[in-house]
Parts: sequence; structure tokens; C-alpha cells
Amino acid sequence: MIDFELNLFTKGIKYIAGVDEVGRGPIAGPLVVSAVVLNLEKVLDLLRNNDVDDAETWLYSQIKDSKKINQRNRSILNDFIKNEALNYSVIEISHKKIDSIGMGEATRVGFFESIQKLTLKPNHVFTDHFAIPKLTREDQTNINDGDNKSISVAAASIIAKVYRDGLMIEWSRKYPVYGFEKHKGYGTKEHITALLKHGPCEIHRKSFEPIKSWFK
Repeated sequence: MIDFELNLFTKGIKYIAGVDEVGRGPIAGPLVVSAVVLNLEKVLDLLRNNDVDDAETWLYSQIKDSKKINQRNRSILNDFIKNEALNYSVIEISHKKIDSIGMGEATRVGFFESIQKLTLKPNHVFTDHFAIPKLTREDQTNINDGDNKSISVAAASIIAKVYRDGLMIEWSRKYPVYGFEKHKGYGTKEHITALLKHGPCEIHRKSFEPIKSWFK
């Protein structure tokens, strides 16, 4: 998880932002993108020493794809990353914006805006797969399955996941019939059943099926 970071750090590039999104697949709610600049000097030193009895080392070693971490540990790591990172940002792209410009463009916009929101400007950017058109090719590395290969991207995936899950839990209080607190807006059987019974609410994506067909 540190090979990509180590390769650039040894070349003098110290400030690397990892960028990842959560929420491309759901049929309701926003897309959330996070950018994280870890303290790589500290991270690499701890993980190379591999002191498994050290609490910070252990926590850094647990940073991975947010989907592979249970809710309790995601929350712990979310707080740890925010406290340890040199800088981080979170961007929301609303369901309305997604419907307007499409998910591909929404992702690119979110990635770029998350970098722009950082107050510590990175020397390089790691993304999970997607290129950021407004950045030069030399300033970014687009890593397929990046949240499983880069600790910086994985850290961003955790912050984005915890943030978006919190938003969907809040929406579930306003619209309890859909079960947003359980499926976070994904098109589960329970969610589709609720949609068929109650119709879409204000945060459902009208450009996504089955809602799209209802607005033809």
C-alpha cells in the first residue's frame, strides 16, 4: 500500500494527495469525493519499521479500501486520518448535478474540486482510476484499483465513505420509508420495493433506472 508513495517520496515529492469517490452506483443521494494529503515522512517511517506493537503503526497498516472495513473500524480510521493528515477535503456533488452533467463528468468535477479545496497544494495527485483533465499528466498518477494499492487513495476512500454514509443516515430521518440508513441509496431489493410503493423522493437520481423510465 505504500509502494506508489515511496517511489515518489524518494524522488523528493513529499506532498501527495490521494483522491477517491464514494457514491457512483447508488440511485439516490450525492457523489462524495475526498482528497487526503498524508504525512508521508511519518507514514513511511512507521510502516518500514513495522513495529506492530505501536498503535499508530497498526492504525496506518489498517488503511485500505473502505468497502473492506467494517463500520466501526471505518469510523476509528476516519478520525485517525483526519487527525494525522497534513490536509484533507470533502466535496459533495448533488443528485441534481449528477442528473445534469452525468456521472462521468460529475466524478471528474469532484476530483478536481477536491484538489482545489485543499489548503496545502500537493506536488502530485494519485487518483483511483479516473484522470483529472484539468491537471497535467505529469502531475497525476491514475491507479486502477487505487484504493487497494495506495494508502493515500485508501485514506480518501475512508473519509468519503464515512461522510456519505452520515449524509444518507440524515436523509433516512426525513424519508424513513426508503431505508437509506441501511443501503445508503443503492438499488437493493428493499429500496426498489419502497420506490414502487412510494415513488421517488427529492434525492433520487432521475437519470438512473428505474426512476429514469418514470420520467420519460
